[in-house]
Amino acid sequence: MRRSREPEEEARSLTPNQVVAYNLPRARMIRGWTQEQAAEALAPYLGTRWSVANFSAIERSVDGGRIRQFTADDLVALSRGFDLPIGFFLTPPASGAEGARITTPDTKGRGADPMVMMDALLGTDDNFHYLEEVVGTWGAFAGRRAIADEHGRWTDKGPVVPDQLPRARRLARLRGKKVLRQEFGELEAARQVLTRLVDVIDDIDVDEEPKLEGRKKR
Repeated sequence: MRRSREPEEEARSLTPNQVVAYNLPRARMIRGWTQEQAAEALAPYLGTRWSVANFSAIERSVDGGRIRQFTADDLVALSRGFDLPIGFFLTPPASGAEGARITTPDTKGRGADPMVMMDALLGTDDNFHYLEEVVGTWGAFAGRRAIADEHGRWTDKGPVVPDQLPRARRLARLRGKKVLRQEFGELEAARQVLTRLVDVIDDIDVDEEPKLEGRKKR
């Protein structure tokens, strides 16, 4: 007897912790590491060495079962061990890529659009300036030096602190690109359309008066 067709699988829903687990194999792929190699690279920053079995279980938690609860310390360790921004591990699958939704306590099992996590990660138009202000306290100093004694001698207190604001502005530009893609598609295609539009406007706006005067003189 032919089995009845299974109902269409609903889009899976991931917790923020599962999003981190989802990105672990992606980070390994970028570095070209096996689970054993990744565990070795992470060990100094985690303060412990994950076994291959533990690493595998963490990555499999994306599919359910026992979900690994990552701490802020874990995220910093992952960032340092893989040499990738913390935001990499908190970026969910795009809504159009795998259809994943984000499970949070307030969604009561329904799941939220993954943009919820992107807003939390990158900020929104209404709250991004708060992050910019905080990051702005890490301005570029003209040298970290201090007067050390009564003779006014300057003592080197370490390297110049790099300006962090350009990094924050890059995040804002990423969000702007996202909006442009939503409205116009790929940026290169939008640029070509706008270029053609400018050419058409220039053609329409050509002043024909000099040509008419030239004909009268003939």
